[in-house]
Amino acid sequence: MTLIHLFLEKNNMYNRMKNKKHNKIVKEYGKQKEHHLEKLASKMLKNDEKLQQLKGKNVNPKFLNLF
Repeated sequence: MTLIHLFLEKNNMYNRMKNKKHNKIVKEYGKQKEHHLEKLASKMLKNDEKLQQLKGKNVNPKFLNLF
């Protein structure tokens, strides 16, 4: 094999691999989007729980007078 053939073969292999990844993302778009939204929703709920805990705590007004 000549050098050109080796280069073209390697290039074709790279393109197939690249297309395989792209096709997987496109084919499973709904599943990927569902996973992403689930992740965002759980993150929002976790932050909301933290904020609710902070809102539930009472701050001593005398503490603020120290500043």
